Amino acid sequence: MNQAKGQDSQRLRLVNHLTLIEDLWQKLYYVKWNPKSFAMLVRLAQDMVKNAQGRDDERLLKLVTQLEHHVRGCATVNEIPPESERQRLMVLIDALRFILATDNSSANDEPRTRPLLAVQPEIFLIIPDTEKPSLMTKLEDFGYRVRHISNLIEAEERLHERMPGAVIIDVDFPEGSEAVLEMVTNLRAQIGFRSPVLFLAERNDMAARLEAVRAGGAAYFNKPLDNDELISLLRELLLPQTSEGHYRVLIVNDRPTEAWEMAGALEEQGITPRVLIQPLQVLQDIHRFRPDLLLIDLDIKEVSGPELAQVIAQHRDCDILPLVLMCFPADVAHYLMNLEVPGASLLTKPVPISYLCWEVKQRLRRARAMRVKLSLLSDNDVVSGLYNRRRFMVLLERGLEAMGLRLQTLVVIFIMLDNLRTIRESAGVATADEVVGQAASRLRQVLTAEQPAARFSEAAFAIMAPNLFGEAPLHLSRRIRDALETGFYKVGDQALLLRTSIGIALTNDRSQDHLMLMQRADSACGLAREAKGERIYLQQNIPLGQRDHEASSRARMLDQVREMIDREWLWLVFQPIASMHGDTDERYEVLLRLRDNQGQELVPGSVFGVVHNHELGLALDRWVIAQTLEILQQRQAATTLFIKVLPVTLQDKTLGVWLRETLERTGVEAQRIVFEVAESTAERSLRDMFTFLSGIKLLGCGFCLDRFGRGADSLNLLKNLGADYVKLDMYFVNHLAKDAKKQTQLKELVGHLESLGAATIVGGVEDVQAMPILWSLGVDLIQGFFLQHPYREMSYDFANAGF
Repeated sequence: MNQAKGQDSQRLRLVNHLTLIEDLWQKLYYVKWNPKSFAMLVRLAQDMVKNAQGRDDERLLKLVTQLEHHVRGCATVNEIPPESERQRLMVLIDALRFILATDNSSANDEPRTRPLLAVQPEIFLIIPDTEKPSLMTKLEDFGYRVRHISNLIEAEERLHERMPGAVIIDVDFPEGSEAVLEMVTNLRAQIGFRSPVLFLAERNDMAARLEAVRAGGAAYFNKPLDNDELISLLRELLLPQTSEGHYRVLIVNDRPTEAWEMAGALEEQGITPRVLIQPLQVLQDIHRFRPDLLLIDLDIKEVSGPELAQVIAQHRDCDILPLVLMCFPADVAHYLMNLEVPGASLLTKPVPISYLCWEVKQRLRRARAMRVKLSLLSDNDVVSGLYNRRRFMVLLERGLEAMGLRLQTLVVIFIMLDNLRTIRESAGVATADEVVGQAASRLRQVLTAEQPAARFSEAAFAIMAPNLFGEAPLHLSRRIRDALETGFYKVGDQALLLRTSIGIALTNDRSQDHLMLMQRADSACGLAREAKGERIYLQQNIPLGQRDHEASSRARMLDQVREMIDREWLWLVFQPIASMHGDTDERYEVLLRLRDNQGQELVPGSVFGVVHNHELGLALDRWVIAQTLEILQQRQAATTLFIKVLPVTLQDKTLGVWLRETLERTGVEAQRIVFEVAESTAERSLRDMFTFLSGIKLLGCGFCLDRFGRGADSLNLLKNLGADYVKLDMYFVNHLAKDAKKQTQLKELVGHLESLGAATIVGGVEDVQAMPILWSLGVDLIQGFFLQHPYREMSYDFANAGF
């Protein structure tokens, strides 16, 4: 027993020290910065280490040691720590508070005022339709529990039995609108019915709206109904039910008697007050108490009341926080002329307590509704209701800050809706948005509250899942895939299916950059799409040492490329592209070759993988284009050359002007150049692709879509881009002679390409067995070692190469 008491005593000392550290840090940050006082934080943290060493808890000791080390490191700088260090300090404090609170289940944190949503209330939907209304489906998608009642007798019985969160009722029943309004009026009189009632009606005149108000209606919607507008208002009406805790008001007044009188009156109204009699601590208390409203007496002694109000209004955490200011009647004219505090209201003292409570309650209701609306607009995607990209990246960055503290691993799951673009083009934008909304609803049913999800782009979701180990990330991804792909998405009279690809990236390293983690998840999703099997790909965490090695290897490669360009250790080779149907026109693909300072030839892919989005990639592409045009200038035969370009060139806004000038200088006809872009690159960079294509086509150059046919929606991409040539992915030619299924796929694809006016090129042809098959399937052009290896000279005999 004595040992248990000793453990409790140690825990209490740790809790007290942690509270003192947090309180002192907030005073330093919010009230007045003093480097000398920061030394007190170091001593408190050192005391915590001593206390933690007496407990048999390695995790606690590790966290306390990290806190002491971090505080000591910040103290040596002798100035206020930067944002990243401040965030880390708060993460350490939160993690320790969590562990110490877990040791004592009765420990309570300081209340927070951000409205946390509880379980959604039940909604009674009283509509004469016997079939399930579309509004009911929409409400369920947003997480509401909905009971559909189709006749007034049952509706009255159920409303007598229990009071729902809200009632949505159609006044156009066969019994007439008078019967509906009378039923609602009687319920309010007989059983004190207080749930908000939303009326739906065909009529839109003032008389009908007044009748609804007299019956106690909270809202009135004219048909045809805008479901999204109704749900938005419903969410606002239900805030008092779905927000945990009460409204909170911070009273800033250095006269305790007045302050506590106001606090008592507000408390009787169900409002949680907090009195602050030291005005300089107001920012600290706003941070800790998170009030919904500030009630400030301008006639305070320690500091100028108007100046304090302006400081609060200028602070970024308080920009939408409502302020109620109080002053003596003699000062009103002065404040009205000189006080600039947006969103504040001014009351003269003495304020009748009843009026003060009424004013505060009205401001609170309007302010919370506005805060929720602004939060939804700034943090959430309108179509899906999930977080938007910006908010998700903030959460991901915070999650990585907590790595090694409350989080041991962090998993990012990237979900691509592969065929959403096809749905949008065939069924319209509204249908595609409805599918996204339904998909988000299915996603929410799979995830927990600790797994935030976002609509990361038009056709992609992203999920952050902490503390998943072993096979858990794959299991969760499979459940997500099954939820999204199983069953039809019903929109009007259409029944649609979704196809997804899922990439997973995980890390247990706090130093992992949040942007790189997202890039890894996106890259894994791309690999999942190419796999064509389960379409789920898990990319393991890259150890820090390996990442450092990769970064240094990349830097060395970039230095090598700079030297190659400067010393021109590069050259071009050419591989023929021949017709299978008697066309003798000369076509070659231009290929770049490079050697290092030892004279060794490098594998081009190892170079392109480093420079594909680097300015050196742009320099390489321009060198290839310039050399190609100079060769064509000197060549007598009418030859068409195909040039591959890297993704960075698609983003080059000056390419069109430079290319036009180079064509004019060399006198080469633009149609003798065909630019090649890989399908996967074009799909990821559609906006850049359209800009690039408009530039080269305006000049008269050709365009070839390379490695085609393995994307999620290849044909629709081709329709949008309008390629002159399509070079098929190597998949189609590998083992073609032995694969009847592949031959059928290829025949169908070639037919589609012919109808779209694109000439088909099959690369990678290495043996004679594939030749008759390709010819019979209608392939236009072939390329590969069977014709010729790449050479420096363009020497292939097109005239005598009959197939």
